[in-house]
Amino acid sequence: MKWGFGWDLGPFEVWDALGVRKSVEKMEADGETVPTWVKDMLESGYESFYKAGAFYHNGTYVDIPKSEKEIDISVHIKNETNVIKKNAGAVLTDLGDGIAGLTFTSPNNSIGLDVIQMVEKSIDEVEKNYNGLVISNKGKNFCVGANLMMMLMEAQDFAFDELDLVIRKFQQMTAKIRYSSKPVVTAPFQMSLGGGAEICMPSASIQASAETYMGLVEVGVGLIPGGGGNKELYLREIENVPKGTELQPIANKVFERIAMAKVGTSAQESAENGYLGERDDIIANHRHLTWSAKRKAMELSEKGYAPPVRKPIPVVGETGYATMLLGAKALNCRGKLATMT
Repeated sequence: MKWGFGWDLGPFEVWDALGVRKSVEKMEADGETVPTWVKDMLESGYESFYKAGAFYHNGTYVDIPKSEKEIDISVHIKNETNVIKKNAGAVLTDLGDGIAGLTFTSPNNSIGLDVIQMVEKSIDEVEKNYNGLVISNKGKNFCVGANLMMMLMEAQDFAFDELDLVIRKFQQMTAKIRYSSKPVVTAPFQMSLGGGAEICMPSASIQASAETYMGLVEVGVGLIPGGGGNKELYLREIENVPKGTELQPIANKVFERIAMAKVGTSAQESAENGYLGERDDIIANHRHLTWSAKRKAMELSEKGYAPPVRKPIPVVGETGYATMLLGAKALNCRGKLATMT
């Protein structure tokens, strides 16, 4: 039911959440028949169907069978022997087999300076002592983007130098992901928006859950994506086009996606929108996401991974800028964009 219908809890997990003893008393008071084995369980002192890593079966708790493909990040980061370094926003752990794992621990996995710093420190650590890095989060969503409340407070205080510093640090972080000498593999799921998408796109490979909603949504709150996402989306569109290809239609398409804040309603649609490409994969079973990302990092390392070569990015120039400005004004006249100044 959890896999097929997308339930957060299965039926017996729901029963646990309600309180087994309390709900049984209520059912019996209402004249309902409660299965004998459930009453026997309670009489034996077992108050729930599940406990950490086990479930009730025939009078005792039995360990839940686990596939090697299931890496529980929540349990993993609680084991201090796995922790390499951490701060208030993220924790770096040893996933084994020469691969390190970075997990955000900030509210809603949002990106602030603490997360930015840990990404940079993690890449430095991996380049020295590991074969690759996996960025795989826990929680309801992979990452809802940058901490907009922090940005709003800085703007209200007219601390524009501070804002400029944060944006520059964010851009430097995403560039560090792209040009890391060791492969950085990201494992997004559910909402991977704004800054979350900007962390994924420069990575060596994205191992996306089938239920991944990826997009640059900053225009929706009156901002321009500033963490490198515009460039990365454009680079993904032009990286395999033949030399001499007319770039204006490509630039227009990328500009429209950003201006309209388009978000894929699945990993497949995110791929159609340009956020996933040939070097990326879509993973059907969300429980296997971290394992798939780890396996991909190992595979890239074994093949002698080398980062992309730094080279000039071809652009459309003044005439292309004029074309896109005209397109923006047209969208504005149709009520698709906020008032332009």
